Amino acid sequence: MLLNPISVHSPKTIQEAARLYKSLPDVKLMAGGTFLLNSLKLLKRKGNKTANNVVSLRHIQGLYGISIQDGVLTIGAMTTISALYECSLLKDNLSILNVVCKNISTNPIRNMATVGGNLTCRYTWTEMGAVMIALDARMHFVSDQGVDHVMTAEEFFKAGARTDKIFSHVTIIHNPLLRVSYQRVKKTMHVDVPLLAVCICGQTKDKVFSNVWVSINNGVGFAQRDYLLEAFLKGKAATLETIEASMNHLNPEIYDKRSDDYK
Repeated sequence: MLLNPISVHSPKTIQEAARLYKSLPDVKLMAGGTFLLNSLKLLKRKGNKTANNVVSLRHIQGLYGISIQDGVLTIGAMTTISALYECSLLKDNLSILNVVCKNISTNPIRNMATVGGNLTCRYTWTEMGAVMIALDARMHFVSDQGVDHVMTAEEFFKAGARTDKIFSHVTIIHNPLLRVSYQRVKKTMHVDVPLLAVCICGQTKDKVFSNVWVSINNGVGFAQRDYLLEAFLKGKAATLETIEASMNHLNPEIYDKRSDDYK
């Protein structure tokens, strides 16, 4: 399907991109394009208005790459899902990123889709959000004035994943003491997006849970923490009985809003 006419802008710097994004009318950002192009096609098919301007981030070199320095992992917004999946730096608590990347779509899509696109596309069912919250990741943005802004992943998704700035990179502290688990239930055999995803990050000391973070993606709202479950697990013995009892200490406001398909 042919798209409606659009003007594509290709800035060379992140500040230039931020200026265009703030000043142009009816504008969308394009990272890998896997979400945006499908969205534009769907809008046209339904006869709805589509964007007049697209700002491509493809030529901004500073948005690519993965590095670790002083115990902090940095992932550029334009880093592809495939590049992150294949990265040798993902050790200990960071290795959960390898798991979630493997769950995202197919190889051709992972070769195009970007970390930034997955986090900022505003689709509630994307998988990176819950993991970034559980890892207490910091998301970095640049304004049209070139000013850096930092917020936690939890803050970003609490605000509805909206921003008038350009997402530049995400940082995560490498902590070899933390253990992370990510589990998901996909929608159907043929539609591999999560109806419910749970990411638990924490550690045990003397077989007792401590410093536990639980983030949930219910497929309806943006990923969020389950503070009730976190409070229950804190200080509890890491036993099968505790795990079974935890099912009675979930935040119902999160799980009762799951989609009708899952119910």
